[in-house]
Amino acid sequence: MILVPCAVLEHAEEDPNRYASSIWPGIQNLLLTARATGLGAVPTTYALRYRDEVDAVLGVPAGVAVQAIIPVGYPMGNFGPVTRRPAAEITMFDRWDGAPPAAVATPPPPVPPAAEATGPRPFI
Repeated sequence: MILVPCAVLEHAEEDPNRYASSIWPGIQNLLLTARATGLGAVPTTYALRYRDEVDAVLGVPAGVAVQAIIPVGYPMGNFGPVTRRPAAEITMFDRWDGAPPAAVATPPPPVPPAAEATGPRPFI
């Protein structure tokens, strides 16, 4: 299956980019749902370099913009659990070799039970 999420551009002259910001959270939810149900999915935008051709093939009306093309299907081969490196290993600040601040590099200490009873933890 191929999904083609689109945005209806009601007032595109005001801010043409605002439509993409409302579509992509829905695309992310779709990707998470696909993964949870054993489906593979990936959003692609390469074909949008040829937007006029894509619109013609799909019959997309004026005032509607394709935001992505998402193939969805059952994957072949290994499709096991996802592993991720800790954020502190892949997060950089201000420059490529910039070390993350201590708040990112180390997790916050656990909340003692007495502190929970007196109210929320202060923001760090």
